[in-house]
Amino acid sequence: MDFSQTETERLIQEQTAAFVARHCPRDKVRKWDEEGVFPEELYQEMARAGYVGMFVPEAYGGTGNPMAECVLVLQEFGRMSVDLPTRLALQAWGAAILANSGSKAQCESYLPRVASGEVKLSFSLTEPETGSDAAGLKTRAVRDGDDWVLNGQKVYSTGAKAKDNVMILAARTNPEASKRDGISLFLVPNDAPGVTVTRMKTVGRHIIGTNEVFLSDVRIPADAVVGEVNKGWAAITAHLERERIMLAANYMGCALCALGDAITYAGERNQFGRPIRDFQAIKHMLAEMTTDVEAGRWLTQNAAWRYDQGMPCATEASMAKLFVSEMLARVTTQGMQILGGAAYTYDHDMQRHWRDARNGTVGGGTSQIQKELIGRDLDRWAS
Repeated sequence: MDFSQTETERLIQEQTAAFVARHCPRDKVRKWDEEGVFPEELYQEMARAGYVGMFVPEAYGGTGNPMAECVLVLQEFGRMSVDLPTRLALQAWGAAILANSGSKAQCESYLPRVASGEVKLSFSLTEPETGSDAAGLKTRAVRDGDDWVLNGQKVYSTGAKAKDNVMILAARTNPEASKRDGISLFLVPNDAPGVTVTRMKTVGRHIIGTNEVFLSDVRIPADAVVGEVNKGWAAITAHLERERIMLAANYMGCALCALGDAITYAGERNQFGRPIRDFQAIKHMLAEMTTDVEAGRWLTQNAAWRYDQGMPCATEASMAKLFVSEMLARVTTQGMQILGGAAYTYDHDMQRHWRDARNGTVGGGTSQIQKELIGRDLDRWAS
């Protein structure tokens, strides 16, 4: 196992850092957060630079980069806001589901346009009464001739309101089957008749936002089913490792920025005649934060490496997601304390990092779910 960067990885990281510095300076990111917008022109620049295509297979117009390289890109975008790599990660998850479960016609129709930025993908699974018990969803899809008719409601559908967005939406197609055996996936444009997407008011994650989706007699053609009817749950769970590793990478970028901001502030802020980072209390907080961040980096890299090697990595992906999301919450809380009263103002970004971090331990599988999954694999560490 060698985690030293390849020349390609080094160049990708450097080029991404330069892109972020040029297109996502702090003043612009603050404005996007205040206004609650993810600029369409930024996304198109990301697509033109090849950052969307990284997550699309070569056979369909992308470059299909290894997970280790994708992690570096997500991490660099996450340094400015965790919302920036989230838009990319949504394409990664959607493209993976289509490439592995969709029909050839669906892949040929959608994936080249995803890679170019013409079409965006999002995922709609969670409902008001089904969070961790996602398979208990109640949204229904009923066959009517050559179409399916969808009715129901989704919540926390991140990215669903974006321009030219198509939701990969889970609905129950066989209410008589067990929870996991009667679910199908559908490609649903967010502007289809009967679809209403409403932005939810949230504490953080204001740039990309998250949404409620209401479906009222939404008519979708039969060829919009992704994979086999009633086999949607298997298509979803086949990509959980990919999702969790990428979430960890997103959070890593935010943690690195929060740590850097705290170190810089502690070096510039003087009290009692010297920088506050010289005081043991602050120095030890920063030491703990730095150790936390470095541990998260290695957990994420290890999970990505195993993924690229084709090795089992479900537990490692859960470990990375669990630790990094919890670590981000700790680091941003400590950062708020180090900045003191300044952290409570919008003059500094720490409050945004702190707000955005609150979602990490819940979205994409709660910390409690990750612990349960890790706990099922304990025998590997018994000897």
